[in-house]
Parts: sequence; C-alpha cells; structure tokens
Amino acid sequence: MAEAQDMNRRSFLRSTMLGGAGVTLMGTPAWEAAAQMVSGTTMQQVNGVGLDDPTLVQLSINENPLGASQRAIEAVAGKMFGMNRYTMHNDLEEALAAHHDVDPESVVLGVGSSEILLTATLAAFWNNPGNAVTAFPSYRSIPRTADELGQAVKQVPLTGDWQIDLPAIAAAVDADTRIVSICNPNNPTGQLLDAAALERTIRAMPKDVIVCVDEAYIQFVDNPDYPSMISLTKEVENLLVSRTFSKAYGLGGMRVGYGVAHPALLERMQQFSIGLLNKNTLSIVAAMAALNDQQHVQRTVQIVREGKAFLYAELEAMGYSPIRTQTIFVTVEIGPNVNTLIDRLWEKKVYVRQAFDMEGFMRISVGLPRENEAFITAFKRERSAL
Repeated sequence: MAEAQDMNRRSFLRSTMLGGAGVTLMGTPAWEAAAQMVSGTTMQQVNGVGLDDPTLVQLSINENPLGASQRAIEAVAGKMFGMNRYTMHNDLEEALAAHHDVDPESVVLGVGSSEILLTATLAAFWNNPGNAVTAFPSYRSIPRTADELGQAVKQVPLTGDWQIDLPAIAAAVDADTRIVSICNPNNPTGQLLDAAALERTIRAMPKDVIVCVDEAYIQFVDNPDYPSMISLTKEVENLLVSRTFSKAYGLGGMRVGYGVAHPALLERMQQFSIGLLNKNTLSIVAAMAALNDQQHVQRTVQIVREGKAFLYAELEAMGYSPIRTQTIFVTVEIGPNVNTLIDRLWEKKVYVRQAFDMEGFMRISVGLPRENEAFITAFKRERSAL
C-alpha cells in the first residue's frame, strides 16, 4: 500500500509540474527532484533546486550556511500534499515546551521571532503610552515598532568594548517605561552578556515593564553551558524570551519563531496575534523535524566557528580588527568607504551589508568555506581598486 501511494505521488508530480524545462541539478529537472524527494532521495541530490540564483554569494542576512536539515526537508516533502489543510494542533508548542522544560501554556508561536517582538511591543503600549528602552546599536524590531506607534525610544549607548551596558539600561528605566529590549548575543556587534548580570538586571526591573530578551543567536555562543533566560520565565512574570528557527535551524524562509513567557504575559500579546491562522502547515512540520535534529544544529555551529576563524585571520592579515562575535556573523570596521566597497561587491554578486547604526562597519554573515573564500577574494580585489 505504501509503495502504491508513493508511485501515485510521483506520477502526480510528473503530470502536474510544468514540463521538463525547470531548474536542473545534475541533469535532473526540478519536478523529478521533488518526486524523488518524496520517495526518499537524499537532500544532496536535490540541494539547490528552487534557488533564485545559485551563483550568488549571499552573506548579508545571517542565513544558515548549511540550509535546513535533511529531516526538515523530508518532513515538508511528506506533508506537501496536505498543504490545503489548516494546522489546528499544538504539537510544536508542546515539543518546544518539552525541549525547554516549561509548560506548553508558556510557549507561543510567531511568523518568525519578528511577530513575537511585534506583539510584545503592541501589548506593552496598548492603552498605556510611554517609552521603550533599548541598547544602541542593537536589533531594531522593538524600538522601530515603538517609534511607529508614536512612543518615545530611549537608546542606551554600548560600552567601549561593544557590550550592552546593563547598568545604564537599568538606569534608563523610569515610570513611563513600558518595554525593555535586550538582544543577547547582540546584533550587530555579536557580544554576549554575563549571564548572572543579565539575570540580576531582569529581576530588578519593575514588574509592570515587559523585559524582552532576544536569543536569536544563542546556539552560536562559544560556551555550551551558557544559560538561556528561558528558565527564568518560570519565576519572572514580565520576562519574554524570543527564539527563532531562522538561524541555527536553517528555516529562515519558513518563518517560524516562538516566545516563552508566563501565560498571563502571552495572553496580553495574543490579542494582537492572528492566532491559529499564523500557523503554516509546512513550516510547523519543518520546525518539528528540525527541533529533533540537534546534530544538524551542531554541524551548523561548527562550520560557523570554522568560518569565523577563517574570516578573522584573513581580515587581520589585511590590517583590520574584526570584532570577535558569538553569533553567525563577523563585524569589522572598514572606514568611510564601506558603502562604496559594499556596492562594488554587490555588483559582483557578493552580498554583504553595512552593520546597521555602526558607521564605517561591515557585517559579514558566515557562509560555506567556498563562499567565505569567494568573499575574501572579491574583497581584496575591490578594496585594492578603490
């Protein structure tokens, strides 16, 4: 029976895809690759199918260089014929709760972590105008939303070593503060806070202030024993920890994020969410499979560490001083011609970006070895031509 179903699926794919002139890989049309994937072909045989331009060196948006795990790809393939159905179950929330040792009622899903940060900010200012406190430069989601809502934003400068200044963050909080944003590790500087100091800061915050700790890059921290703040949500009812499947799990295009917080805080946030309708059937099965493939996460972490070491060495050999990061990217000061250099690299299909709110700095996402090497080769050539 299973074999007959498999043959039916393959026949269906062949008859409904647009001919044989699709994207090819190793001589295999895209529709055939999809059919093979459904029937158990390995990820390597279909890797690259569907890419807009495989010649791009995309190192600008902090994507997982390895892509999604084979388990996630196979899970999506196995569910693709059910995409007409809504997802009405809480399987992923329950799996995440077990993974983090919290109650399922303490987990909420989002369309990426962006939705989590958005709904937290909306909840903070609902019928309650005031200000948001954030480090600067740091991830912009919460302060940008606050500003769009017409609320004040207090930007606390980083320390001289690019670290979030926790005492200054605490001092900036006043009677009008509604939400505090802490990105740890920080983007775009990649620095990691002392966990004990962060916990003390969180515990000392006024209980009517939402404290959001964004842990998008925490899997890339060098110390495997570094504690997440998720466990603290069991004790601190105004703490929200946001996570994403976009980075370590390689599901950026699937848009899956989640938040962990006390149920009362999540209830405040969920009035601004579209609820069950933000659940993408294929994204859910991909995330479930990815969560169960921690070996893929570890492979990703290892290749990122090796890539950072390569980029550090090459940039230092050219006289630059890259910031040592605990993330998936390298940030380095280039100087006043950084945007010109970036434009020239883009013309050669090597995509990096300016580190936002850091004048003169470039941020380079770590890629596969050949991508990192291509960047360095292009960087040297275009730099010398300026």
